[in-house]
Amino acid sequence: MLSDDSASACPLDKNFVSPSMVPQVLQWAHSSLLAGHPGTKKTLDLVRRYFWWPSLVHDVSQFVSSCTVCAQQKTPRSLPCGLLTPLPVPNQPWTDIAMDFIVELPKSSEMSTILVVVDRFSKMAHFITLKKLPSASALAKIYVKEVFRLHGFPSSIVSDRGVQFVSRFWRAFCKLLKVKLNFSSAYHPQSNGQTERTNQSLEQFLRCFISSNQYNWSELPWAEFAHNNLRHESLGFSPFFCVYGFQPRALPSELIKSDVPAAEVMVRDFNNVWLLAHQALQKSSSLRK
Repeated sequence: MLSDDSASACPLDKNFVSPSMVPQVLQWAHSSLLAGHPGTKKTLDLVRRYFWWPSLVHDVSQFVSSCTVCAQQKTPRSLPCGLLTPLPVPNQPWTDIAMDFIVELPKSSEMSTILVVVDRFSKMAHFITLKKLPSASALAKIYVKEVFRLHGFPSSIVSDRGVQFVSRFWRAFCKLLKVKLNFSSAYHPQSNGQTERTNQSLEQFLRCFISSNQYNWSELPWAEFAHNNLRHESLGFSPFFCVYGFQPRALPSELIKSDVPAAEVMVRDFNNVWLLAHQALQKSSSLRK
């Protein structure tokens, strides 16, 4: 039983959560698509961003540790090897990026490939669905359409030695734009570790997200938002905050009724997908701890 002083102890910039609402908040912060099943630390950060109640830390820890979805998706991870030549630390967002592909996925809305683009400074990432591996010229057009329009061209790109990245066209394209290309070694792929770790997170998220329907993974906007909205250990805050200086609004934890049923159904569907994505990311994060 909470004392009368419990609500008054809540910080002024946070919303007080009554005992009856705690399960709903925990579900939103850990198991929703907007969260993506992160680990305990990231779930705590997300809850603390908006809410407060006396047993918050204990409740979050217990909820995450007892999440069956996270438990089912845990996979052992070996520590990466050291870098042959460590990459220099970027000094601002989206000037130095990493790129990689996730391939041979079961088709979802005719898509079978994901292009992962990661900002090495903020850790912000974009997940771009493709029907197949693109040619070098197609990759250039995809980059302009999906990344350049948001962030401009980078100063450097790190990637593996895939045929697109080592092609004559891609090298010439980047040279004309004064973009330096760095290639990860076949023996030291960790030189592209930023994207490798993001790909691991994405693959873990997908395993959680598509467990009920492996052909529905192309709902990647939820995964991308969840990745960029969660606190990153090396930064101390989220990629969104690092780039924009504020946290974007997400879906509300409690949906209201509407006199337009179609709109209510769509938002409810969004919320359900968000819950799944958030759970998946939370799971994948806890697996790597």
